[in-house]
Amino acid sequence: MRILGVESSATSASVAVLCEGKVVSLSYSNTGLTHSQTLMQMVEDALLRAGVNISEVDAIAVSNGPGSFTGIRIGVSAVKGLAEPLNKMCVGVSTLEAIAKPLENTDVLAVAVMDARCMQVYTASFDCGNGTIKRVSEDEAISIEELTNRLKSVKKKIVLIGDGALLCYNKMKDSLENVSVASASIRYQSAASVALIAEELILKDEKNAVSPEALLPEYLRLSQAERELKKKQENNV
Repeated sequence: MRILGVESSATSASVAVLCEGKVVSLSYSNTGLTHSQTLMQMVEDALLRAGVNISEVDAIAVSNGPGSFTGIRIGVSAVKGLAEPLNKMCVGVSTLEAIAKPLENTDVLAVAVMDARCMQVYTASFDCGNGTIKRVSEDEAISIEELTNRLKSVKKKIVLIGDGALLCYNKMKDSLENVSVASASIRYQSAASVALIAEELILKDEKNAVSPEALLPEYLRLSQAERELKKKQENNV
């Protein structure tokens, strides 16, 4: 199985090509340019280095949220645009699950956290061990304080992973003795994890791959502009 994976949910972006369970090519960018300027070139580069034509991939996967509203929209739109003309199936992968993926061979509770601003994080927890990763909580946007209180009952080692890891650790370390931060080398989301999870989802159930039209972003909450508009409308009532 050949899968093209795309990740653009935060400031960095990456594209990976997976062939029969092996990541054969990975293109990464964190230049400060918008993903709309860099992503398609990264797709071309990753495919070229893998020696794979876009027509030869079996599915195209993307982290479809949560994360940056603009980044998610660009990633999902790019994948839909690539897949539709070629009639390729698509797989939407939770950004938080992709973040936690590198910890699957550790005996820890992986807590994926992305900075959602205003002292909130996008988060989900995963029980890792014996080469598996089991979801413990659904993707959600909550305050760091609420997340801290939830983790107080956890006995095993807690590893924070994601771009919100240091932020959360500095708020939690005095309350949680068993909390630590994942190494910077694996802390951030990668298209390689997106492609690997997509393959697992397809092998588990082919219905996890959907048509380009059915691929949708998962924002979890309204954008800042939408929140401000809603607040303004409520104040005018």
